[in-house]
Amino acid sequence: MGGAEPMKRLFAALIVAFAFTAAAPALAADSYDIKIVNASDINMVAKDSRLPIIIRNDYDSEARVLVHVIANNSKVTAPEATPAVVPGFSTYTAKVPVTAISSGDVELEVWLTSMNGVRLTENVKLNMHINSSLEVFLIGGLATLVVLLGSVGVVRTLRKKSRASA
Repeated sequence: MGGAEPMKRLFAALIVAFAFTAAAPALAADSYDIKIVNASDINMVAKDSRLPIIIRNDYDSEARVLVHVIANNSKVTAPEATPAVVPGFSTYTAKVPVTAISSGDVELEVWLTSMNGVRLTENVKLNMHINSSLEVFLIGGLATLVVLLGSVGVVRTLRKKSRASA
């Protein structure tokens, strides 16, 4: 009976060691990855802008990827793919040029591929709120304010000159 107990311990230790070594590659594969970090909703107030896509690279070397963006409607357009170079063990913000066609809410699907087309990530959904007419109103309001302040300055200067000459 005394000899069976050490054999059971040895057998249990071997099972644990085998399970750990079998799981180690899977753990390593899960811990080193390249991912799109899902950010908060994006507000776009210009007709043309750059969409920030945050990419995290957990590999020890730089990753050259293509960022793909597709909208669920035609309110915004984006290029088919935008190249990005993400340094190793870091987070990088890729800037994808987008153009607003009209205002409203858009759901974007974003994913990464390698330069030769191998898919690296699943689709990540991002929400975008577009108010492209706001840019026109803000610029118009600023121009109106400048003209108004300039007019007040001219009127004030003319009144001072007329009082000084009288």
